[in-house]
Amino acid sequence: MKIIGNGELPGRVQTEKSALSVPAAVNGFGNILKQAVDQAAAACPTAAPAAAISVESVAPRADHSVAGRLEGFLDLLEGYCQKLSNPRVSLKGLESSVKQLEEGRNTLSRGLGSLTESDELKEILNQTLVTAEIEIIRFRRGDYLSA
Repeated sequence: MKIIGNGELPGRVQTEKSALSVPAAVNGFGNILKQAVDQAAAACPTAAPAAAISVESVAPRADHSVAGRLEGFLDLLEGYCQKLSNPRVSLKGLESSVKQLEEGRNTLSRGLGSLTESDELKEILNQTLVTAEIEIIRFRRGDYLSA
């Protein structure tokens, strides 16, 4: 097989590359941004701090700390679910996730008592703990072993 006429291609590519130029809009954006920053600085000048202000430390409410831990635990459960559905992840690979689920379950169980009965977060927390407990039992029992 013989290829004819291929000698012109490298030269043509080089001339096409040199024909490309930097668009003028790139420089225009920088100018517009600089003008906007200058206008914003002129519109609201910063005042010098008069004196230091003392800030009191506010202890987080129990429901906020529980809510944050619950959100992290739900993320952990979601990660476990994704690993469980991935056929490339072995059961040994899931072991660390199950241990994290057990630790998170123990931590969140202590926070369950700090919530009142009327708190809507308590029901979500309770359902999450039950789901985690079921998944831990299934894993330890060997439900996910292939036959």
